[in-house]
Amino acid sequence: MSLLLEKITTKINKYRCDKTLRQVAMTVPASYSSPYNVAILSMVGKRVVYDYLVAVKSFLLYVGVKEVHVLSDGTLDVDDIRVLNQHVPGIIIHDADELDMSHLPRGNCWERLVMLLTLAKDHYVIQLDADIVINGEMGEVSKAIAANHGFILGNEKWKKPVSMKEMASIAKEWGSCHIQGYSEQYFDRLPLFSESDCQYFRGCAAFVGLPASEHYISILRQFSAQMEAEIGDKWYLWGSEQVSSNVICSLSPGMSMLSWPKYQTYQFPLSNEPIKNASLIHFMGTYRYHKNMYKKIAQDAISSMV
Repeated sequence: MSLLLEKITTKINKYRCDKTLRQVAMTVPASYSSPYNVAILSMVGKRVVYDYLVAVKSFLLYVGVKEVHVLSDGTLDVDDIRVLNQHVPGIIIHDADELDMSHLPRGNCWERLVMLLTLAKDHYVIQLDADIVINGEMGEVSKAIAANHGFILGNEKWKKPVSMKEMASIAKEWGSCHIQGYSEQYFDRLPLFSESDCQYFRGCAAFVGLPASEHYISILRQFSAQMEAEIGDKWYLWGSEQVSSNVICSLSPGMSMLSWPKYQTYQFPLSNEPIKNASLIHFMGTYRYHKNMYKKIAQDAISSMV
């Protein structure tokens, strides 16, 4: 397929997908409760209000929470907030200016991570990206919450954690210039890990769960300062928040990688299992329009919200 034809096809598929996502506005408001002090957080902007509603309302069909939180990316207006309140009664909406971002990078989803860890001071917290759709039962997630253990979205290659030294060694072999692989090369030099046998979970920040702890923020500042001392301004590039999320998850007791491909990022990597068998699908970037799969899965989820 030529590049021009591919762009046209993607644009058409996006239009059709957005039209389907808006059908969530015709569904009944979400209801939710939990015996556990669980809060779920997503960062949301005007462009993804309906994507988010599909994500959170499909999630709440399978897993209970006590609170639903949204961090505005700064683009939500009065109409957007009205729609969110209509579909998720009791939703709590935050602005980034209420966060203490001192000694941390800004932008590139860092505010989302800080918001998550701020809530984690007295909640079990779940980070849910707006481009996720829940397609079936999530027993592993419910069990992790009940056991007060964390979880993280993974993939086929990184089903199990590795030591920080092993991760540094692997990353050095890659010689990657991308901030994630680049920063992981320095793990064996960080004082934070020097006296620890911590195992590194190389997962995806799109979907994580963390037990409550008041120490996450201080650990985050410590890690960020040590990384900046090693690699300088590169630490402010897009992707450093993903590395930091992995580190926080890795330092959380009882952490586990969710089973793949039951919990997956679509096309990263490819799975031989039918997509309909997956319980959680993260539709990242333009891959969501590949074969109209995001549209199809979202339509099924919306049909369940009666």
